[in-house]
Amino acid sequence: MQDWTDGQLRYLVHFDDGGSGMRMRSEPLDVGSEVADGGARYRVVRAEQPPNPGSFGHAWAELLDGP
Repeated sequence: MQDWTDGQLRYLVHFDDGGSGMRMRSEPLDVGSEVADGGARYRVVRAEQPPNPGSFGHAWAELLDGP
C-alpha cells in the first residue's frame, strides 16, 4: 500500500507572525508561492529546497492578510 506522502516534498515553514510548522507539498515552494495556515494566507519570501528526498527544506513566509 502506498502512503499519500510518497513523492511529497517536506518544508519547515517559518511564519513571520510567529511559529513554524512542517508542510507537505506536491510541488516545490519557491519565492512568491502562497501558503495557507489557520485561515491566514502567507507569501514565501525565501526558500531553501530539500537537499535530498529523505530530508526537508525551509521556507520563510510573510502574512498577506489576517485570519
